[in-house]
Order: sequence, then C-alpha cells, then structure tokens
Amino acid sequence: MDRYDMEDVVVAPPAECNSPLKEWRLKFQAGTLTRGDIVEFFKKDSPKYFDYSNEMETDTNALTRCRAVTCLACSEHLGTDSGSDDDSSMNSDYLPFDELLHSSTKNVNLLQEIKRLQESKRGLTRGSLKCMFKEALAKEEMIDVLVEFILGDNPATALEKLRLEGNTATVCGKVFKNGEPTYSCRECGVDPTCVLCVNCFKRSAHRFHKYKMSTSGGGGCCDCGDDEAWKKDHYCQLHLANRKDPLESKIITDAVLERAEICFGAILAFCVNYLEIEPNASLQCLDAGAEGQLDGPQYCTVLYNDESHTFDQVIQTLTKIAKCRHKDAMEIVAAIDREGRAVVKCDTFKICNDLKTAIENQMIPQSGLVTNPRNYQSLRTSVLHIGAVACQQFALQLLGWFQEFLVRHCLFRKTFASLVQRRQEDFCIRHILEYDVKLWKTARTCWHRLLISGMLMEYENKVVLAQEFSRRYATIVEDFIGDDHDHAFSIVSLSVQLFTVPSIAHHLIAQEGIFDKLLHTFYHVAIEKFIQNRTLHFSKNIASLTFFKRANYILYDLRYLLSLKPEVLSNDLRSGFLEGCRALLRVLNVMQGMESITRQTGQHMDYEPEWECAFNLHIKLATTISQVIEWAASDAKLLRKLYKMTLRALMNNSFIVEGQKSEAKSVAGHVANCLVYDVAVNPVSIHLPLSRFYAGIYLHLGDHEMTYDSLQAETEALQRKFTPREIIEPVLCTHAMIAQVAAGMWRRNGYSLLHQLYFYRNVRCRVEMLDRDICCLQIGASLMESNEFLIHLLNKFNLTAWAQPNYEKKLAELTADDEIMRVLSMIDEFLELLIVIIGERWMPGVSMVTEEDRLMKEIIQLLCIKSYSHSELSRALPDGNGGNSDSIFEDVINSVAVFKKPVGADGKGVYELKERLYEEFNVYFYHYTKEDKSKAEELQRERCKAKKQLVCCPPPKLPQLTPAFKSMANILQCNVFLNICTLTMDRALEDNRTFTESHLQKILHLLGFAIQEELSEHYPFLSFYERSQQYGILKKLDELARCPTLGAHHDFILWTIKRYKELQAKQTPSCSSGAGPSGSQQAAATADEPLSSEEQLRREKEDRARLAAERRAKVMAQIKNAQKSFMKSNAEMFADSGSGAMEWEDIPTAEEEQGAVALKPNIACLGPERRTYQNTESDFKCILCFENCAISRPGPPLVSSAFVQTSRVILTAPNQHQGRCALHVSCCGHVMHYSCWQEYYSNEETKEQRRPHRNRIALNAAHNVEFHCPYCRTLSNTVLPVSEPLPAFTQASNATGQQEGYLPLDSFNEIMRTLAAELSNYNEEDLKHRTSVTSILRKSNLGGADRAQFERSVQLIHDPPKLHSHWFDVMGGFNKALGNAMTSQLQHQKELPGAATPPGIDEADSAAQLWDTCSYTLQALEIYLFANQKPLKAELPMRHQCCATNLVRACSLFSAASSMIPITDPANHGLGSAAQSMVKPQPELASKLLDTVFCQKGASVLEWDCFRLLVQFQFGVFNLMGSENVFSSHFPASNFHAIIPSGNMFDYYILQTMFLANITKAVICFDAEREQAKKMVDTELDLLPYVEQLPAKIQENMVAFYRRYNMPARKLQLAKQRQMDQDNVEQEQQPTAVIPCEFYTLALLLEYVQRQMGSFLRCACLFYRCLTDIDFPDTFPTDQSDRFDLMCMYLGLDTNLGVYFDMETVFATMMHSFASHPDILRELETGQQAIEVVPCLRPLPRLKTLFDDYSDLINSVSDIFCPNNEREEMKTPTMCLICGAILCGQSYCCQPELGKMSVGACTHHAHDCGAEVGIFLRIRDCQVVYLGRGKGCFVQPPYLDEYGETDQGLRRGNPLRLCQAAYGRIFLQWLGHGLHEEIARLNDNTNVAVTQWHHM
Repeated sequence: MDRYDMEDVVVAPPAECNSPLKEWRLKFQAGTLTRGDIVEFFKKDSPKYFDYSNEMETDTNALTRCRAVTCLACSEHLGTDSGSDDDSSMNSDYLPFDELLHSSTKNVNLLQEIKRLQESKRGLTRGSLKCMFKEALAKEEMIDVLVEFILGDNPATALEKLRLEGNTATVCGKVFKNGEPTYSCRECGVDPTCVLCVNCFKRSAHRFHKYKMSTSGGGGCCDCGDDEAWKKDHYCQLHLANRKDPLESKIITDAVLERAEICFGAILAFCVNYLEIEPNASLQCLDAGAEGQLDGPQYCTVLYNDESHTFDQVIQTLTKIAKCRHKDAMEIVAAIDREGRAVVKCDTFKICNDLKTAIENQMIPQSGLVTNPRNYQSLRTSVLHIGAVACQQFALQLLGWFQEFLVRHCLFRKTFASLVQRRQEDFCIRHILEYDVKLWKTARTCWHRLLISGMLMEYENKVVLAQEFSRRYATIVEDFIGDDHDHAFSIVSLSVQLFTVPSIAHHLIAQEGIFDKLLHTFYHVAIEKFIQNRTLHFSKNIASLTFFKRANYILYDLRYLLSLKPEVLSNDLRSGFLEGCRALLRVLNVMQGMESITRQTGQHMDYEPEWECAFNLHIKLATTISQVIEWAASDAKLLRKLYKMTLRALMNNSFIVEGQKSEAKSVAGHVANCLVYDVAVNPVSIHLPLSRFYAGIYLHLGDHEMTYDSLQAETEALQRKFTPREIIEPVLCTHAMIAQVAAGMWRRNGYSLLHQLYFYRNVRCRVEMLDRDICCLQIGASLMESNEFLIHLLNKFNLTAWAQPNYEKKLAELTADDEIMRVLSMIDEFLELLIVIIGERWMPGVSMVTEEDRLMKEIIQLLCIKSYSHSELSRALPDGNGGNSDSIFEDVINSVAVFKKPVGADGKGVYELKERLYEEFNVYFYHYTKEDKSKAEELQRERCKAKKQLVCCPPPKLPQLTPAFKSMANILQCNVFLNICTLTMDRALEDNRTFTESHLQKILHLLGFAIQEELSEHYPFLSFYERSQQYGILKKLDELARCPTLGAHHDFILWTIKRYKELQAKQTPSCSSGAGPSGSQQAAATADEPLSSEEQLRREKEDRARLAAERRAKVMAQIKNAQKSFMKSNAEMFADSGSGAMEWEDIPTAEEEQGAVALKPNIACLGPERRTYQNTESDFKCILCFENCAISRPGPPLVSSAFVQTSRVILTAPNQHQGRCALHVSCCGHVMHYSCWQEYYSNEETKEQRRPHRNRIALNAAHNVEFHCPYCRTLSNTVLPVSEPLPAFTQASNATGQQEGYLPLDSFNEIMRTLAAELSNYNEEDLKHRTSVTSILRKSNLGGADRAQFERSVQLIHDPPKLHSHWFDVMGGFNKALGNAMTSQLQHQKELPGAATPPGIDEADSAAQLWDTCSYTLQALEIYLFANQKPLKAELPMRHQCCATNLVRACSLFSAASSMIPITDPANHGLGSAAQSMVKPQPELASKLLDTVFCQKGASVLEWDCFRLLVQFQFGVFNLMGSENVFSSHFPASNFHAIIPSGNMFDYYILQTMFLANITKAVICFDAEREQAKKMVDTELDLLPYVEQLPAKIQENMVAFYRRYNMPARKLQLAKQRQMDQDNVEQEQQPTAVIPCEFYTLALLLEYVQRQMGSFLRCACLFYRCLTDIDFPDTFPTDQSDRFDLMCMYLGLDTNLGVYFDMETVFATMMHSFASHPDILRELETGQQAIEVVPCLRPLPRLKTLFDDYSDLINSVSDIFCPNNEREEMKTPTMCLICGAILCGQSYCCQPELGKMSVGACTHHAHDCGAEVGIFLRIRDCQVVYLGRGKGCFVQPPYLDEYGETDQGLRRGNPLRLCQAAYGRIFLQWLGHGLHEEIARLNDNTNVAVTQWHHM
C-alpha cells in the first residue's frame, strides 16, 4: 500500500497544504484528483519563470530611479526573503511579472510610479527588449514534481531501473532535427525514404553495404526496427537486443499508469488550451485577478514567422516602427526564424496594440493593384497577456519533455495513444491535426515530435494515426495550401511517415479510399478553377503563385502511397485502386491537350504563353502514372478493367479526334482514309497524357495473353469503335508539329514553344512523353496495315505528293527557296521518325527485352558520345521508380563499361564503353539531341578510321518483337516503303532539287534495318530480298556507289551492298557452288567493285608520296651538278685549303685557358672570395603601350603590379606569435611604364567606384583599390618599382682585393658596439655635432689608415646617382598600401589578448614595416618551395622570382634613398622635403637592433627570428654610416655618400653574426636524449668521423660549451646534483655532477645544428641571390633537397662547424656572448623555462587534420549547439580548416561586430585567425569556402566518392573519403597566399550568383 494512503481522509486537503506534490497525492488517495488540479498548477506557476528586461541607452538618472523603484516594489512584495529565488540577483532590470501583477493594493502608487517612469524612459530612449524563460528552474520546480508524482519518491532511481530493464521499443523512432545526418541503404531499403540515425547506422550491417548519406530537413524519424522498411538487416545491435525484452515492467505498476493517465491528460489539456490562444481572444485568457488592469505593463506584442517576407524587410520594420537598434532587430529576426515567433514589446495594452497596428499597416502597398497578394501581406502580429506567453513557453518545454518521456516505455505510449483517441476530448488526434495550421513553428514541431514518438513506434498506434490522418486529409491539405509555412513545419509532412509503410498504404487504399481522396482533393484544390472547355489552361501568373506549388505536395504523397506494389491484390484493394484510377483518369482527361498552341502566321506573338505549370504538373504526375501502370501490370483483372476505363476515357475526349472528316490519300497504289487535321492551322498540344497512359497500359496486355481485338470485342457495347487511326492521331499531330518547328515554320511562336520541345525530350520528362509517344505510334504500326500506316504518316507530314514519281514536275511551280527548304526538312524529320518507330524497340512489351536491357541500351548510346563520369551518367538517365534501381544501374554499367580512375587532384574518373559494344551504336537514337548526334557520329568515324574499317555508322541489330508487335516488321517490305526508298535513290542519282544527302543516309539506315531483320530470321513472313529485287535495290546501290557526288556516304553504301550480298548469298546458296561464274569472272567482278573511301585515300597518299620523291631527287641532282661546276671554276681556292675542313673545334675555350682556376670556380656571393658580378642588360616591353623599355637611373621608373595582403600563414604553426600578423607581397612580374600604369589605374579606380558592390562589402574604409594586371589578370592593389641589379651601383668601388684590404670581423663588432653606445642616448641635436663615421672609427680604436678599409668594406659610394622623382612616388604608394593593409588588423588587434609585438621592433614605423614585409615574403616563399619539394636551383615561376628580386632591390635602394634624392630641379623642391621625411634614417630602430644583437640588451637569442633581424639589420643600420653627418635633418647639395646593400663585407659580417646566433640557439635547445631516440639502433652518424678527427682543443671547447649552455643538459645536471646532494648529506665536500658528452653526442649535436640551420640558410640564399644578383652555382641540386655545405659555400660561410668553436677566433667569443644573456643564464641556473623560444627551424604550417571518412566528420558535429541558443543545434556548422574551430556559418543568430558592422561568425573568425582570409568547410553541405575581404567563393571540397567526384550539397549521397591530393591543393593555395587571387578569379565570372559573403 502507498505510504500516503490515509484511511481517515475522505475530504479535500486543507487549503494551507502548500506543496502541490502532497496535495496531489492526498487527492489521488481520496479519489478526487482531476487533471484540472494539475492544469491549474501549471497555469499558476508558469509566469514565475518568465522575465524580461528593457536595456536602454539614455538618461542615466531616469534609469536609476526606475531601477530603484522597481527593486523597492519587489522587495516590499517579497518581504525579507530575497534569497528564495536563484535568479533574484540577476540584472536589476528583470521584472518578476506575477508578483508585480498580483501585488496588494498598498503598492498601487508604486506601480503607478513605475509606469510613469517607464513611459518617460520610453520617450527618452531607444532600447532593446530581452525576454527569458527560465527553463532549468521550471524543470526543477514543476516538471520534476510531476515526474515524482508519477513514479514515486525516487524518480531518478525508477528511471534508471526502467532503462536497465531495456527500452522495449524495437523501433528506434528517433526524431530528426534540421540538418541532422541520416543514412539510407541502397541495397536493403524498400524505398529511399527509409533512413537510419547515426547511432543505429554505426551498429547495423548497413554500414558495410552501399549506403547513401544525406541531411534531414527535420521532422522525420529513424526507421531502424521497422520490418516493412528494410528487405533484410532490419535491426541494429541495440534494437535487436530490445526485441527479446518482455513488454511488461516491474517498475510501471497499475498505480503508476493511473497517475500517468491523469498527468498525461493534464499535460495535453494544458498545452492544447494555451498553445491555441487566438490573438483576438487573448483578453479572455487573463487571470481573474488581473482582469481590467489594461494600463499595467502586462501585455506583449508578438511577431510571428512567415515565408513571405525577407529578413531585411522585417529588420527594416522593427528598426522603423518598433524603434529597435539594428543589432537587436537582427537578434529578434533570428529568433523569429528559429522559434517561429518573438516578443518585440512588453508594455500596456494600448501601446502594444498600437505597435501591432503600425507593424501590420507597414507592409501594405500604396497602390490597390496587387498582382501577388502574398508578397504584400502584412506581418502577422498579436497582443498577448504576459501570463499567456509564459504559459505558452512552459507548454513548449512540457511537450519537449513529454516526447522524451514517452520514448522510455511502450506502456507510457499505450496510455498516451488511448488518451488521444478519445473523440470527446479537446486533445484528440483530430483536433491536433486540424489545429496545427494555427500554431507557430516551434509549437508545430513539438506536436509533430510528440505524435511521432507517441504514435509511430507501435504498429497499432501508427494505423490509428494513419486512419485519422487520411480522414482529415482534405481539410489538412487545404489549410496547408492557405498557410505560409514550409512543408517541413506542417502536419502534412507526416504523410511520409504513414504512406510509405506498405501495409498501411494498402490498408488506406482498400478501406479509406485514400488514393481517390488524394486525387479528388488535388483536382478540386489545384486545377478545377483552371478548366476551360473541359481542358486545363493555366493563367499567365500561375507559375509564381505559391498555392499551386503547395498543392503539388499531394502528388508527392501519392507517390509515397504507390511506391511499393503488393504481391497479391485483394478485392478491396483492387476496388480502392480502381476508384483512384478513375480519379486519375479524370485528371488526365483535363490534361489531354492542355496549353494547346496554334501556329502564328501573320505577326509574332504579343507575349509568351504560360507553359511551365503544365510541365511541372507532368513532372510531378509522371512517377505516379508509371507506378499505376506497374500496379496494373501485376494483376490481370485490374489490367483488364483499367484498360477499358482508359479506352472509354479516350473515346470521350474530344481533343483532335472528335468530329474530324476523313479524306482518301493514295501512295504507290495503296489508298488510306486519313483524318483531315492540318497541324499548321489547327491547335496542337505537347501534353497528351491520356494517349500516353493508354500506350503504357497496352504494352502489358501481352503478359496476360490479352489482345487489342479480344478487348475490343468486349467493348462493343460502346457507341462507336475506337480505331488505331484515332489512337495515333493526337501523337502524330504532335510529331508533325515538332517536324514543322524544325523546318522553321513556327518561328513566330516565340521561345515558349522551343522550351516545351526541350523538356519534351529532356530526361526528366521523356519517359512519359517522348517514349510513350513512340510506343503509341508503334502500337498503331502493329495494328494497322503497313502501307496504310505509312500513308497516314506521309499525310500528316504533308508529303504524299513528295512520294509520287512526278513530284519534280509539280515542284517546278514552286519558285520560293524557303518552301523547298521546308519540304526538305520535313522529309528529313519524316524519315527520322520512321527510323525511330522501327528501330527504337528496346521497350519491354514491344520487343523481347527487359528493363535492364533498356537501361543498357541507353548507357551504350550515351558512352558513344563521350566518356561520362558517374554523376554525369546518373543525371543523363531517368530516375528509377524501384528502391533497388541504384544496384541495377551499377550492375548494368559495370557490364558495358570500364571505369578509368582519376589521374591527379583535378581529374575525375570516367566510364569508357567496352570496345565490342560500339557495334550497338545507333546514330539516330531518339534521345539524342542534334549536338549529341554530331559528337557521337564524329567519334564513331574516327574509330573506324583508326581501325581501317569502313567509315560509316551502320544501323545496329534489333531485338525480336513480341507477338503483339510482330506485324510492325512488315513495314520494311511494304510497297510504300520500297517506293520511298527507290524514289529517294533515283533522285540522288539525278541530283534532284528535292534531295539532300541526309535523305540518302536515312534511307540506307532503313535498308540496313530491313536487311538485318531478314538475316535474323525472326519473322517468317518477312521477304525483303524478294520484294527488293522487284524494285532493283541492288542495282541502284551499285550506281550510288559509283556516283562521285555522294563521296560522304560512299562507305555506308558499300556496307549496305555488302550486307545485301550476304542476304543474297543466304537466299540463293546455289550461287556459291560450281554453277557459279569462273574464277576469272570473279576476279573481274572484284576488280570492278568500288573501293572504300579509306582505300582511296591510302592510294592517293601513296601516289603523292611517289611524285614528291621523284621531284626531290631531280632537285638534288641539279644542286650536285651546280656544286661540281663551281669547284671546277674555282679550283685554286680549294687547292689551298688542305683537308678542306674548318677546324674551329680545336680553338680552346676561355674556361680551358684558365687552367687550374677553372677547376675550382668561385661560387660565393658574399665574403672576400665572392664572385664578380657580370653586368647584363635587361630589356622589357611595356604591357600597356607595347614599347621597348629599359631601366635608367635618371629616367622614370618601370613598375610591376603587386598585391599586398595581411597574412598569418607561417605564423599559424605552434610556438609562433599567435597575436601577430605580417604583410605579404606577391607580384606577377609584368612590366609597365609608370605613366602608363597611372592612366590605367585611374580608369580602374573610376570603374571600381561606379560598380555597385552587390556581392562585396569593404569591411574597413582604408582599403586598397584592387585591380587586375592588364596582361595576365592577376589580382593587384599596388605597384613595385623595377630596379636594376644592386651591384651595378657599386661596381666602381667594388675593386677586388685581398682580405687585408677589408676590416676584419672583430673590428666590425667593435664598430657596431661603438655605434650602439652612440645611439643609446639618442638626441638629434647632440648627434648632429658629435657623431660621425670618423669619430665612430676612432672610438673603435681604428686609426686613419682603417678609413680606407672601412670604405672598401661597406663599398661606400661617393656622389651616388640620383633616383627619379617618380621612384619616390612609387615607393610612397607602396608604403601607403602596406599601411592600409595593416591598419584594420592593428585596430582589431588591440582588442585581442596576448597580441605581442616582436622584440625591439616598432611595427607602426613604415621603414620597419617594409623590412618586415620583405623578410616575411621571403620566409613564406622558402616554406612554399619546401612544401612543394623544390630546391633553390629548381626553376622558379616568374611571379616568385620577380617578386623577390623587385622587393629586395626596392628595400635596398629605399634604405639608401636619403642620399639619392634629386634636388637639382627647382620644380622638385616640394618633392625633396616629402621624400626626406619618407626616407629619413631611423636611429631609434637602429639603436634597438644594435642593443639587442651586440650589447645583449632586450630579448635573448632564443627569442630572435634570426632571418627577420638579418633583413632589418641589413637595411636599417648600415645606412646610418653613409656620410660624415648622417643624422642631420637637412641634406647638403654636395659631399653625398651612400651605402647601398649589395653584398659588401659588412653584409657578410652581419650574415655571419646571425649564422652564429642560430648555431648558439640550436646548441642551447639541443636535446640529446630525444635526438638519440629518433635514431635507429644501428645507424651510424655521418659526422662521427669528422668529430673524431677534430683537434682536441676544439673538442674540449665544444664539450665545455655544451655542458655550460645546453638547457636539457643543465636540467639533467641540476637533477643529478640534487640527487647527489641528498645521497651525500653527511660529507663536507659535495661532489659535482658532470654530464657525459662523448663523440657520439657531439656528432648528434652537429647533425642537429645542420638540420636546424636549413630554413635560415635557404632564406639567406634567396635574399642574397636577389641582393647580389649572383646566381646559384650549377653544383646546387635541381631534383633533391638543398645541402648544408653547398648553401654555406654559396654564402661564403665555412662548412666545418668545428671552426666556430675555436676559442682563438672571434666566432667562439660571439657565441659565448649570445649565450651569456642574463635571461638565458637565469634559466640555466634555475632549470625552469620561462622564455618563449622561437625555433631555428620554422615548423611547416599545416591545415587541420580531417577525418578520413566524411560520415565521421558529419557525425562529429551532429550534437553541437548554436552558441547563442542552447536549445537549437547549429544549422550550418562550419569548420575553420586553419585552426579547426567549429562556427555557426551564414546565420543571423551568430553575428558579432567587426568595427561598426555586424558580420557573420566566419568572417569575424577569418579576421582573427587568418588575417582577413579564411578557409572554411561547410560540413553538412560538403562545401569549401574561401573568404576574403568582403568577398568569397566556393571551391571543390577535398572529399571524393569512389568515382573521384565531389558531392557538394550531398545531392548524390555516396560515401565520401578524404582525398589527400585535393586537400593538398587547398593547402598549397593557402600556403602560397593565393586565396585572394582565387576568390577574384572565380568572382570574375558574370554568372556567379550574388552572395552576401560578409554574413557568412
């Protein structure tokens, strides 16, 4: 007994019982508990959890007063218990509505004060409303109480026991959310709608089958466990286990079920009551205590979603009418789109109602003329009481919980189902179905999911729901058509769950008449209003009306209903099906002849008629028609009745046939009575569904041994007999019209007719159009006498006169060439139609073939055009109706074709036809377009030429006709046919006006059919050979073969003659015996036979070759005679020449003369042994004016277009500066005059400003105007100067000298330290007077003699040449472009945490920015080459080579430009001051660099990017020593000196310095244990012998340096020392721990150093190659990785690393100096690493590693929720491929601000992660997006199917795998900084759809 069972309690509990749980239990025990008690609890407590806040932007004092009063009101009402509510301490703007609304009378004044202040606040502010329903608290205090009442005191324990008992549902029933991945099995699924969820798919056998992957539109459910959904493997492992569990439960007792029934009823009643509150009835839902208080802030204005208005329209309305901020309006719109509605105002009833009226009036157009009212309807709004809104929000939460609760056990679902089946209840199924249309999106979704979980998991409940759904179908559909929500959010979408269950579908057809009801509903709702004269005629604007598109969903339901035919039809099912067929025939009857057209003769049509709706209707109905025919074919009784119904409908239809007169026509002695209906005058239609339906039914009569005649006898009771002539007449008229269109007779009918004819043949329509028409004509050909049939065809094409022998005489009367051309075209069309009727018989029922044979024929014909990819082939074939059509397609394609796998990342696999099947090619295949026919014929001719066969396209062998169609073969021997053939051949020989060569080709094709049909011996009655002899066919063919004007068809004629003779030999075998002609006669006959065209061409080629050889021999003999004659007349000249040979080969070369010097060439570009620069002239051609141009110093500069972009590409690797970005420059290398470019740029800038920025939005004002290189269209936004090689400036001072002619390295160090000391206290005035080169040398202890050495070392240029003024303009523009590119990044970077500036560098400085850009560009180029496995010597693309060279030269000249400003021209004085400010030296930068490198101040060597410092040092320090007084702010006119970095000794010394710094860093960071672990066990070190032979002193120095400065060794030493100290505590003298360092360790160290130096040395080689213009030596590898020793030799460095550890040299001293930095020493002493080490070898940047299987990727984001809405999953989850972040792509819900603009999450992320560019993978669409500055593009994703094809949008659904080559292509585009250019290239296409990329 329940412990709450109280015997004495017989009355209701006392009022003071404040716990609802206790109250319910007491009432339940007393038997007085009703669902009303629980509903009242929901209604009373729901408002407590709904809060709102108004966030304002103005009057602070008013806000403060309002908040104070509000808090006072709250505190007075709530008393002292302020901590009772968890959320009471939230924002003070939150108003607890229920307490305020129900406060006592003493607070009336307070409420009035609140209202007054709020009104004043409204007048002063423009605020935003924030509403919140506290679901977590509501669940805890309301739903959990309900669960505890149902299950007892420990609901969590009970639920856990219930789970352990097993989920007794064998059907999964998981409801899919929008975008959730689903899987269907191509092998096992009954139809494509049978899908699995992720969990079931992973645990099922289908994962090993051929499956299809897609994303759900929402609303469906998983079919795992449904026996009728799968052919096999019905259960996954989880639900297979549940199948064994018993249906009863120990946890769910009768008492639990009784309580559950009460609670379930209360939940349903509450939700139905409150979710269906009408806007006009909102006042009726007020609480009793709140009635009449219309002045308080108790009401909400609610705005609802619709599918008519755009986001922008609603945002504009909210900002204009509701006075919302734009950002808040976007959030509201996102909520409306997501939830279906949103509260936009909370205030008094009057204010809310006024806002509602204003919003509704806003969308009404000014004029009363509304063409499409849906586009101009007002937004749907309502005013609701706050309590009602709160109850609605809780009802939604309650329904969501209820759906999850029902899934827990079938007994709960049984209780639920019994409740909703009670018809008297307000929440019965009927009410839920009918009231769905009045709910908003979220409420609908909750009800749908509840019905799916509660009713669809058990078969009995599913049948009940299906019956109710069917009975209310008409009402539901009419509501849906009038609604404006998408189909996925309508209750109509449940049809796919019900109608696709075969047993339920058959039950509904048999018992509920659903087939008839669907079509009856469609007829009355969609098409009845458009019927005129018993035929459909759609109005002009019907295509744009939404209601017709919505009505078409009925036809989708019909398709579901008939998707699986039954094996056996019961009488009820047959009866119900026939009722539906009767309704279908009613629809087809009004479609017969719809949208008929009449030929325009006088003038062109005034407007294009409507045609799209008719074709849309056909496309939707076509599948249903095929399904009905398939059902009928399976049952003889059904087929017989349906045939009679169809025949009756055809006889009652009056289109074309009814009331037409007949006229006798005669051809070749045969007469036929033809209907008089002139297609050129009377209406004709492409739409003949009734005739085509009859043809489809007729094809299956033979399967049940029924014939036309037997069934005709049964229908004699009809008023008249329906003849074959009447059957084919409508179809024949249509084909006659098509022929006339091809002849140009319907040109005035406009494009609509051409569009209709295109779709008539299109793969989407042709199955039930063209194919059925040909079947209909074949039926007529089989039922009619052959001559009569041909006369009917000739008559309809107006060619009966042409078929007469005297036609030429009658034609003489026609003088118009247009008429003759039309007649010729009509003849072509007639003959081709005849070929199609006879030859296109690969149709089950027409000939003895299967559907597989038909599909095979289709594929063979397609592959004769070209090689098709898998997707192209599947698109070119009609969709199969069966669920297993995919497997049939795979089997057929594999039997006829060979799959060629893709080659390369860009290629895709294609199918090629097997060689033996080319014989099946039919050039007149009826599905070919003219283009297809031309391509296929050309390919076939090329094949025949290659195989040296007859170059022609003969007809293929035909399959055998079925008995019903056997008489069709008689056409090939009838008199009219033979008459047509002989007439055409005679006219070909006579060169007649009514003949073209295409006529002859078609006649030969028909003759080929006839010959091959008789050879096949399928038809005993066929005697073509005998009949043809009477007409002399062979003789005419022989004459045609010898006719010279028919050369194009010569081989085809020969093929026909050959086949004819084979037939002749078969018919008269005696001819081949002894009675035949003699051998000589046979030889003569063979000689007389005409040659093939290939043989003729071969003989002509041989004759030409023979003649050419004879002529060549004759000419050579003449030349030889002339030589002899010349030698005779000049004998003395030849006598002196000795041997007569010119021995120029013996002349020694310059290299050989050099002797030993040449054996060891000087290859260094730096140092004392550097190679001498050889000056070469560089000539260019301006790509704009096409004039030749050369670089001249005093002349105007040449420029090359360049592109500057911010970049983080090589900074994305680990251990890099995460907050830092850099600038990258790319250049195409094409050269222009500066003046030419200025003109071009001004024009481009004007165009750019005029162009509407529809698909691109500049995210910042300071952006560079983009343009394209005029020559190669490369994206650019600035220009680089093209300069001459830098050594050309210093050649005069570049005299070669010995090493003693230069200052040594230690002097260089001393000078640098002295300069650093001079600059340490930088003051411009002091330095002007006391700092000069002489004083610096003196302070460095260098005398006057060393001045000359200094000048030689720096290659000081006296009186340097002046640069042109335009050169400074170019560099100024380039620096401005760099600044603009960095501006937006720096502004945004201030907001980022941890955005560190590199040590000692002021990034805002333009000069430092230029040097950084140079170093970053070269480093990026080096990494790009490394990733491409290209060594330095490999041939660089022009764009890379020119970019690096021009950029380095520009930087070098810019560093020395202060001494090269032109001042001689008075006009340039203004330029001089501007240029001086631009190129003024930067002592601050130099001081920081010198202190960092030489004085060990600032960052330690571990934090250096050595190459970056090298470039900055190269350009930012040496220019300070160019003159005696370099810091002067003015520039005297004389005594200029300049240092242009071009490879001098100081350049060499700074390289050595950075080289030593890198070695030091490598030694410090070397980890011996880790490196040794990487080595193989028995691997020998290459450097071990080198280390062993080093001098002992150097070995000791290396060991000492390693032990002293190596961090891992020091850590190990400290650890050992601590251990020894602990072990030897008692000893007075503690031993010292020593780290072992053997030769092996030293060899490991040197190998590590060499490896770590690779990146630095490659960058340095690239840099000094551009600086010195000395090319890499030939010893550099071109196909292997670069070698350490060769790079060192090129740079002039010593390749022996041991040298740098010799204490007698300055090298070791410098390394000790670098390693002795205080920060490093501190770390060495403590053993704790605090320095962020910049690695020597920069790690290669990588994109995010992706899952190999795409399904794993899509499953990984299936449960990721939107960051701004925890209840909704991401609609468009998008992965950043750079960092792997998952973002909400292209959604208004997640739009942060960038600057002052709201942008999409991806755009914002790209700005931070990729420096304005990003690569994103839209996971559910399988699309890769490149995002740039307000632009973007879609590129091919890296996931490919087994056929090597992408599947963007998952349209095909094939399993996808990651293609590393395709992903590598994306990686290289990103690594090579090519994303901006790729975006621009793809957006250049004018056909690209406009996309608002900044919203992504």
